[in-house]
Parts: sequence; C-alpha cells; structure tokens
Amino acid sequence: MARNPERPTRRRVVCRCIYVVFLTLVGACSSEPGAPVDPTPPGVETVEVVPATAWIPVGTSLALNGTARNGTGGAMAGVTLRWESSAPAVASVSLAGVVQGVSAGVARITASAGTLQTISEVTVVGAASRVPTFGIEREGVTDVSMLGVWSDPATGQGFAVGQAGVVLQGTGGNWRLVNTGSPETFVGVWGSSASNVFAVGTAGAIWRYDGASWSAMASPTNETLLNVYGFGPTDVYAIGTDGTVLRFDGVAWQTMSSGRGWELWGIWGTGPNDFWMVGQNGVLVRYDGVAFQSVTSPTGDALFGVWGSSSSNVWAVGINGLLLRYDGTSWQRQPAPTRRNLFGIWGRAADDIFAVGNTGAIVHFDGQQWRELPNSGTGQNLRAAWGDNTGEVLVAGWDGTVMRGTVAAGWRAEITSPALTAVWGPGDGTLYAVGGGGAVFKRTVQGWALTDAPPAQPFYGVYGASPTQVYAVGDTGTIVRYDGAAWRNEPSGVFTLLRSVWLASPARAFIVGERGVILTSTGSGTWTPMSSGTTGFLRHVWGLSATDVFAVGDSGLVLRYDGSQWRSMPTPTRRLLRGVWGSGPADVFAVGDSATLLRYDGVRWYAMPSPVQKTLRNVWGTGPTDVYALGEDGVVLRFDGSTWTSLASPTTRYLLQLWGEPGQGRLFAVGLLTTILRGERN
Repeated sequence: MARNPERPTRRRVVCRCIYVVFLTLVGACSSEPGAPVDPTPPGVETVEVVPATAWIPVGTSLALNGTARNGTGGAMAGVTLRWESSAPAVASVSLAGVVQGVSAGVARITASAGTLQTISEVTVVGAASRVPTFGIEREGVTDVSMLGVWSDPATGQGFAVGQAGVVLQGTGGNWRLVNTGSPETFVGVWGSSASNVFAVGTAGAIWRYDGASWSAMASPTNETLLNVYGFGPTDVYAIGTDGTVLRFDGVAWQTMSSGRGWELWGIWGTGPNDFWMVGQNGVLVRYDGVAFQSVTSPTGDALFGVWGSSSSNVWAVGINGLLLRYDGTSWQRQPAPTRRNLFGIWGRAADDIFAVGNTGAIVHFDGQQWRELPNSGTGQNLRAAWGDNTGEVLVAGWDGTVMRGTVAAGWRAEITSPALTAVWGPGDGTLYAVGGGGAVFKRTVQGWALTDAPPAQPFYGVYGASPTQVYAVGDTGTIVRYDGAAWRNEPSGVFTLLRSVWLASPARAFIVGERGVILTSTGSGTWTPMSSGTTGFLRHVWGLSATDVFAVGDSGLVLRYDGSQWRSMPTPTRRLLRGVWGSGPADVFAVGDSATLLRYDGVRWYAMPSPVQKTLRNVWGTGPTDVYALGEDGVVLRFDGSTWTSLASPTTRYLLQLWGEPGQGRLFAVGLLTTILRGERN
C-alpha cells in the first residue's frame, strides 16, 4: 500500500497545535531547543519591539509592542510574532507579548517573525516603591499685581489694591485678602481715615470701604480711573483717561473735566485750590480752584507719579528713571537716578522722598541728591509707595507683593506670592525655590523664607553641585550664583531668556534658553556659548554626566550632547517639550504640552499613554520604576515601570517643577501662587 503523503503533515499540524495550547496554558513561550520555527513571512525585513529596555517591579506586567516591518520601515499587517523569555522564572511573556515580573533579575524577551528576531531587555526589581502622599507645605495669598497702596496715618492700617478687585488690608505686617466682588482692576487707593477709603479702577469703578466692608459707588464715567487723592472726607478727586477728573463732595461723585485727551496717572496737591496731575506724553495739568491748566512740560515721555512737600517743591517720575521738579515757577528735568521705569512717589519731608519702579527699583532723595538704594530685596515690579505711622514706607507691586522698610533698616516683604518655577536642594536639609520677580526662597528647619538675592528678572531654573555652588537663571540673560554666603551676579554674555541650568559636577555646568542658546562653564564664573544647531526655544536641560546631556524644547525638539557636540534626536511628536529626566542612558523621559509623555529606551523615543489630558511641565524620579510628572491644574502622575497613573493632589494650582530631597525620601513640588507641595512616603 502506498504511503499517504498527507498523514505526516497532519501529524505536524496536530503537534504544533498541542505545542501552542501548552504555551497558552503556561502563559509563556519557552526557549527550549528544537521548538518549531515558522518561515519568515514574505516581505518582512525587520522586527521592532518597543520598549527595547524596561524595568518592572515583581508582580507587575508590561505590554511590549512588537511590529514586523518591511524594507521601507512600514508596518506589516497580519504578521503574528512569537515571544520567548530567556528566563521565565524572572519574567514570563504571553503569546500577546505581555511580560509578567516573577522574581528579581534580568530577562531577555525575544520577538520573532520566522528567523528574524529582536530582543527587549527587561529588568525585574523587588517590591515597588511606596507611593508618596502630597500635602500643601506653603501657599501664597494672591498673585495679582498690586497697583496702589495707602496707609492710615492714625491707625497704621494699610490698604493695597490690584487686579480682579483684590484688596489686601493689614496692620503690623498681618495682611488679609479681601475679595470685594468687583470684576474690575483697582489702580489707585486713598482714604481720609481707615473707615473711609476709596479704590478706583477700570470702567470707571469706584468702591468705598466704611470700616466694615467694601461697596460699589455710583460713578459718572466709564473711563478707566487711574488714581484717587483727597483733602478730606468731603473733598476727594479721581483721575483717569481722556482727561477725566471726578470729585466727591461727601454725597456723590461728579465730573469736573473730561474729553481733554489727557491720560492722567498721578495726582497730588496742597489743597482743593492747588493740585497737580501728571500723565502720558509728559502731560502736566494744574488746578487752581477755578480751571484746569495744561503746563509746558520738559518731556514728551510718560509720567506716572507726583508728590510734593509744598506748592513750590513738587516732583514727578516716569519711564526710564524720568525725574522732573517744580520750583514754584517751572518744571525742570533732573538727572535720572536709575534707568528703570518709576511709577510711584511719596515723601515724608522735602529731604526724605521715595520713588519705586520696575524690577525692585527704590530710589531716595535726601535733600541733596537722588540715589538708587542698593538692594530692595525684590525683583518685583513696584507700582506704589506710601508712608505708615511708624516712620516706615509701604511699597506695593506685582505678585501680591507688599513691602515695608526704611533707608537705614532695609526692606522686607511682608506678603508676596510669586510663581515658583524651580526647586533644588544639595541634600543637607536645605532647599532653594526660585521664581517670579527674582524671588529666592530657602527652606531650613525653620521653614521657608525669602532670602537676600540681588534684584533680578524672573528666575526659571535653579540647580547646584553643593551647598556652596548653586545657580539660578532667568530672563534677559540673568545668572546668579550662591557661594554659601551670598548670591552674586555672574555675566552671561547674552540677553536672552535663560530657562534651565544643570550641573554635571562642580567643574561643569550647562544652561539653555530661547533662540537655541546653550552656555557652559567650568565653575570659574565665565560662561561660554556652545553651538546647538538650532534656533528653537530650549526649555530644560538635564544629564547623566558631562558627556551625556539632554536638552528639550519647542516642536518636539530633543538635543543630546556626547562631550563633543550637540545632535538632534528624532522624536514622535511636534508638541512643545518642557522637562527631561532619566535614570540611565536607556531610560530617559520627556514631558510637555497636551499630555505628552515620551521615553527613550536606548534605541528610540516613543510616546506613552497619559491618564490625563493636561499640559505637563516637569519630570523627575528616583529610579526607572518611580518616576513623576506634574503640571496643569495641580496634576501629579507616577510611572511604576509599567503605566502612568494619577496621584491625589491637594491643589489645582499649576505645578511647574518637582525635586526629591537626596537621602531624605521627601518630594517637593512648586508652582503658581508660591505653592509648595511636600510628598511623604508613609
């Protein structure tokens, strides 16, 4: 009888089916010698597995993504890959490519299409790290710009007003936030007493405080009111755009002048029959009790503030340190004590006058000359000044800032709430957080407090190599260095915005910023430009060593430095990238806009699914199975080596950066409104 040629084939099929069923039951492919191998499917040239490296804790799983590709790199549909583990006792793999961590060790997971293979190296670590619980350690009061300030000479109660109808009220340095309910921005404030205070602002808004609460007053104008000043409870004046001048007689507000085209910013006088108003284009207007008279001005530049000690000694300030003086006959330009814009002026006497302005500028006149005070303790834009009942001066500015001080004693911020953009610590128990207005907060065992740093532009990055070598970088090429005793400016040689700083060692530092700027230093105080090969905005820099550094930025830009040059790396996104961090050369993460999460596995950057649709601003971790990302609406994410999950967050404030205290196990996140979160692994 002739042998049936079909029978051996059926036996082979049956054997193969039994083999597949066996694999399905044990849940893993074997590397047993002699296992049947299918021929390579037609057209398949390569096999790709993502990720090429992975770390997972015992008891967790990770789905590998295997793809068969043709000669042009296109994915081949309908090709089933075969999965094998070199160490099933360490990590098993299912027919679908799902790896399960069994015990600590390393397993090589092979994906095959016929004779073509690619390997993913999976490291299984011990028990997963404990998940931290976050709480609020510090939070500011308001971050709106405060534009006007006044203090009651009898009680010392202070009032600062600003955007969104916000009022700060306080005595003795204890301030409370009052939300008046007004949707308008308050620009000026003045009172005849602590129980009769007026605030004026946009759309003709006039609000009054009666000692108990604020309420809106009927206003005869919709023009923006820019200041208010008076000579008693029944003789109050408000000024603003288009030459608007209003008067309150104790009963109602009435229009005195309007339609003049003047934009009036400052008002001061000796009485209702003698007061001055100053404004845009150098306008100087005097009221003599009968009529408003425009006076010849020695400047066409904007004037924002006016104050005098008498009718024959009046000062006005404006842009670029502009300073005018009236001697009873005419206005004359005076030498500028600063090149920064000056907005507010107030004096206690003819020989004790203060003016304040941009980036923390405070200038003083002692009767002989004006001079800029060396350190106001802030880089905030200051907008108004008024004396209190103790001999000190109140100053108000951006980010909810109210300061108090004297020439002799210096200045202290009683309340300020700048955005904190970066945080870092050397591991000795101290931390530094930097942000808006050049603010530098330091954390010690006593808590967080502002430190004395040189007035600066907003800071965006902070990093160091030791407690005596810490750098902060910011706008207009700002670099300051802390040497363990004081912060000092270092010249950068550029005027672009510097966004991030990272140190590989005390002898090698890197800074990145807009227009593709990259600076490097050997710790000598001299910063040298590097060729980045791009004009894109670089927003964060981090590295493993001085010869392996990553920078990320706009349009999915990733650069890598190998010790010789910076090279661009291909990424799967055009989204703006804002943060980069990694545990090693084959485990690097980048995050950015629109919930972008990327990982570099040593072969390629690939996208990871996000549990939220929020902008992510920063990424940091302790290792490959304990990685964090944070950002919009207070979102905090954690990656355990397998998936990203959302953690409970105690805030909806925008979070901007995260740092783990070396050796302490605590995590700190910083963000808007001086928000500082502290994470503890309970």
